[in-house]
Amino acid sequence: MLIAILHYSKPPVIGGVERVIGEQAAALRQRGHEVEILTKAEWRMAAWDAVIVHNVFTMPFDLVWTKKLIKLTRSRPDIRWINWVHDVRWSEQVPQAVHVAVSEFRRLEYTQLTQQPVHVIPNGFDASAVLGLTARVRGLKLEHAGLVLLQPTRFVRRKNIEFGLRVLAELPHALYLVTAAPDPHQSDGMRYFRELKQLAKELGVTKRVCFLGEKAALTDNDVRSLYHMADVLFLPSTLEGYGLPLIEGALHGVPVFCSSIPAHHEVAVGATFFKLTASPKNLARKIKANAAVQTRQSQRQMMVRLAWSRIVQEMLEPLLSGRKAP
Repeated sequence: MLIAILHYSKPPVIGGVERVIGEQAAALRQRGHEVEILTKAEWRMAAWDAVIVHNVFTMPFDLVWTKKLIKLTRSRPDIRWINWVHDVRWSEQVPQAVHVAVSEFRRLEYTQLTQQPVHVIPNGFDASAVLGLTARVRGLKLEHAGLVLLQPTRFVRRKNIEFGLRVLAELPHALYLVTAAPDPHQSDGMRYFRELKQLAKELGVTKRVCFLGEKAALTDNDVRSLYHMADVLFLPSTLEGYGLPLIEGALHGVPVFCSSIPAHHEVAVGATFFKLTASPKNLARKIKANAAVQTRQSQRQMMVRLAWSRIVQEMLEPLLSGRKAP
């Protein structure tokens, strides 16, 4: 479809609606539509299949333009007009359009003023851009995981990665991310890595454990992105001299579950400690029940719920095409 998106200003101007229309246009283009974002100075009639008007009908900073557009909705019914309502400050004239409000509150407000049916489509957002996720971490699609355990570590036996695999086996919808690669110059590191892969196979978790450094080393920005997406920082080490990831996890606000060893007690802030003899099943239960972990899961679920790709495909395109509306 050939689609115009109208507003008083557009990116790179900074503003809430400007951000929305920029991301909305990008998502529509990814779905194969031709999209132009136009201001009043740029507006022109063309062979538009649809025109999405953000706030111009209901926030008349330029009442002359608003009235002209309203007349066009009546004289050009061949165009699919979408009245996207962020704010309601004027409703004396109502366009002949499909009305969309960004929230249930706005829907009720506009319905009471106009007595018109109004659909609710929330403003989406580009979570990867907001969080500054790297392309590599975006490609992992961690927002779709049930639970994300992160262990930033090297392949040495005292890191106790095998215990993490046993906990993973008790968390059927979880992913376990281990950042490092085995050091080819350390024979035991390579041997330990092979043992871990064999254990993962025996436990049936091979597809849910990601040894991220196996194919290519992670950058510092990749690791920062992983902290953004992790639900749990999991450190089951049997011995540490310090434990730098505990500091990094605290700074990123990631709930920490770590072994009860002296260095961890000295360094960790607000962590949940567990004994090295802990039952993997009981520990898995504690992780799932932890309120902070559940909050992190909800944040990732929000990324899916408000992703522009989903909103455009499931909610906006039916309105643009005249199919069943959301």
